[in-house]
Amino acid sequence: MKSHLSAWKYVRNNKRQVWVMIIALSLTFMTMYLINFMLLTTKESFKGVFFGLPKRMAMMKLDWKTLGVDPDAYGSDEEASEAMQEAREKLIRDLKAREGIREVYYTQTLSFQYAGLIGEIWADFPLLSQEQIPEYLDHMEARLTEGRLPAGDGEILVDSTLMKNQSMEVGGWFMEKTWGKTFRVVGVLESDHFTCVGTPQGYANSGWYYVVLCDPDHAEMGPELEALGIHPTQYDTINDVKEWAEMYRKNVADVMDGALLGILLVVTVFLAISIIVAYISFLRNRTNEYCLYTSIGFSRSDVYSMIMREIGIIFGISLLLGAVFSAMAMVIMGQCMMKPLGLIYRYIYPEHLLRILTAFVAIVALLQLPILVTIHRIRTIDKMEE
Repeated sequence: MKSHLSAWKYVRNNKRQVWVMIIALSLTFMTMYLINFMLLTTKESFKGVFFGLPKRMAMMKLDWKTLGVDPDAYGSDEEASEAMQEAREKLIRDLKAREGIREVYYTQTLSFQYAGLIGEIWADFPLLSQEQIPEYLDHMEARLTEGRLPAGDGEILVDSTLMKNQSMEVGGWFMEKTWGKTFRVVGVLESDHFTCVGTPQGYANSGWYYVVLCDPDHAEMGPELEALGIHPTQYDTINDVKEWAEMYRKNVADVMDGALLGILLVVTVFLAISIIVAYISFLRNRTNEYCLYTSIGFSRSDVYSMIMREIGIIFGISLLLGAVFSAMAMVIMGQCMMKPLGLIYRYIYPEHLLRILTAFVAIVALLQLPILVTIHRIRTIDKMEE
């Protein structure tokens, strides 16, 4: 007698049933991982805006009272305007004197939209004079790869990723649906910090801000302002590395992770129900086979071990094929969809792969109940007809 029952024998002799289950499990794995891939592409793409840009540049809009000026306390608009101008110039001088801050502009800004597969993000960039732009590009570590520097009003340099994402081209209008035929794209930039910059066009803008060029170690503006005796309030807007990181956590990471967990849970529940129902039928059809094994000397533990090896073979092949199918689909999606849209992606997400594997292990664990019930009901050959 053989020392153990062969798991491969049933697999070889029942290819149709086995392969139906393998293909179903493989496609489930692929679906779960591709959903993860598409959702996390949005997270990967948005990181450049949320973490790259604010490491080199902060934007602030401060209330006059925060700067120690109450416009209503002055006898005339001219006096109030002069006091506000002095406060603005003092703030710029004091900030520029701080370590790690290279330059401060008070200038108009313009908004751009960057769209992921799910959701979108808006961010501002400065509108500077032609003379200031080279210094800005140097600080942002951006280089011109196509076109030319702005030489007139309303001319914009755009990050290459954003160019793809918003289907813009050199010589065309910058985000025409938003800004109309106001700003023209004259050049393309390559940068790790999602750099855009341009020249003003009248008063078409998304606001006036203090634009602070800083190094990564001094990119949080709260401590810099506190050191100058300025205490921001709820009426002030400070878009710095801390604020952008918090926005990313709340609006992107937490939302995407919650969606992924929800989808994974729903898919796992439906998959578990389907597999359990199918496997109960699978086990019932083999009751006589199991009774025969016990009748010729094999124990119930031998039969259980054989069933678990069969499950191991089926799930193992399914996971392998699912990984292959997923890899092929991701490469096709990356090259044909993600890259043309200017989206950033990667193929391997270990933590989410572990979640999917955990879901499959949980399904195998749930299968133990019908398997153990079937093992308990095994009878010897004289009871097979009952």
